[in-house]
Amino acid sequence: MSEDRSPSFLDLDASRLDQADAAVVPIPWESTVSYGTGTAHGPRAVLTAGPHLETFDEELEVDLRDLLRLATLNPLGPERGERPPAYLPRLRDSVAALGLAPPFPIFLGGEHSITAAVLAGLRPSHEDLTVVHIDAHADLRDEYEGSPHNHACALRRVLDLGIRRLISVGIRSCEAEEFAMARTDERIETHYAHDLQEPALFDQLLKDLRTLEGPIYLSVDIDGLDCTLCPATGTPQPGGLGWYEVLAILRATIRESAAELVGADIVEVVPMAGSQVNEMVAAKLAFKILAYRFAPRENRPASLPLRLDRGPAAAVSPHQIGDREGP
Repeated sequence: MSEDRSPSFLDLDASRLDQADAAVVPIPWESTVSYGTGTAHGPRAVLTAGPHLETFDEELEVDLRDLLRLATLNPLGPERGERPPAYLPRLRDSVAALGLAPPFPIFLGGEHSITAAVLAGLRPSHEDLTVVHIDAHADLRDEYEGSPHNHACALRRVLDLGIRRLISVGIRSCEAEEFAMARTDERIETHYAHDLQEPALFDQLLKDLRTLEGPIYLSVDIDGLDCTLCPATGTPQPGGLGWYEVLAILRATIRESAAELVGADIVEVVPMAGSQVNEMVAAKLAFKILAYRFAPRENRPASLPLRLDRGPAAAVSPHQIGDREGP
C-alpha cells in the first residue's frame, strides 16, 4: 500500500492508533469509475478541509477535542497499475491487519467498490450486521462494464458477505434487474428518493431506523446528497437528500437507536477546481458521524423537528472479495 503521509483530520492532536478512540483511514482508490473521474483525490481533499471546521458541535454542545482521541492513518492506496482483483483482497488484508473496531473507523474513499473489502477486513463474520446505505444508485449489479468489482456492484458484493440486512436510502437511479432484486431479496429494504418527498414516509423511515439493534455499518456515497452539496461527484443525480435530512437519518441510526455503529465510509468525493464544497461537505459529514457516535447520551437532544430542504439549492430529497488474489 502507498506510504504518502496524511494530514491530521480536524487538526486534532494526533493519537497513536493503539491509544485512539477513532481512526480516519484514507483509501484513494479509483479504477472502475464510469463517468466523471477524480475520486482518488477525494481522501486528501477531505483531510485538508478538516482543519477548517470548528471542533465544537453546537447541536450536541460538545467539543471533539474533549471527546475523543483521533488517529489519522496513512493511505491504503494501490500500487501503480494495480487492478481490482489484486488490490481489493490486499485492501481487505490491510484493514484486517490494523485491528480496528475499536478504535472506531471512518474510511474515506475513493470509489464505492472499497466497501465490501473494508467490511471483509473489519469483521470475520457478517450474519448479524445491518448496513445502512445512503446513495443515489442501488449499486446492486452483479457485473458492470465486464467487472464484478465495479463501483456499480458495490452493494451486491456487500450482500455476498452474508450480511443480515441492507437499508438503502435516497435511491433514484437503478436498472430493472436491480429494482427487481431490491423487491425480492428479503434482506434489502429500499427507500427511494421520490417516496421520501412525502413527509409521512420520511418520518416512518426515521421511526424504523430508531428501532435498529445490533452492529451497524454506515456507507455514504456522497452522491446520495443533493447535487448542490457534491457538484463534482462522478455520477451525480438530481433530487438528492438535503443536509438536514441526512443529519436526521444519521441521528436516528447512531444516537436514537439501540444499535452499535461499528464503522463508516464516505465515498465518491471528488474535489473541483475553484470550489471547496465537495470536500467540506464530506469533512463535515465525517465530523457529524464522530460527534453522534461519541457524544455522551445525556447530551442527546430530544428528536429535533425536521425542516425539509425543499428550496432550489437543496431538493428533498458469486464474486467474493474473500477470494485471495494478487501478490
